[in-house]
Amino acid sequence: MTIVINNQGGFGNTEAFEFVDIDASIKPSDLDELRYASAIRIVFGSCADGRFLTLARQLRLRGYSGHIRAAGPLLPDQFPMALKLGIDSVEISSEQAARCTEDQWIAHASRTEGNYQHRLAGLNV
Repeated sequence: MTIVINNQGGFGNTEAFEFVDIDASIKPSDLDELRYASAIRIVFGSCADGRFLTLARQLRLRGYSGHIRAAGPLLPDQFPMALKLGIDSVEISSEQAARCTEDQWIAHASRTEGNYQHRLAGLNV
């Protein structure tokens, strides 16, 4: 069983999408044919595999405005970057949801504003 995490960090998503599934190993040059899909799910197998983030960003830069879901073992502290790069929701296993609670995801979802570079520059104190 999987758990869907919305862009606010909450568990559960009531929206129904018909996803086009792609693997994180897809070539970015193959993304153009997906521009008109209503929803894309990027499947990845490791939280250390950042290609899903690159693919989400590339889709947004190419004008994709549909729903993007990352499906794999994303960690809560990676969630703000995923949101910044254009991912709308995340799908994780129920086992991972037992380890990484909804409170953790909600807390990290609010961290999309500012970053350490801004703090070092005195822009977001």
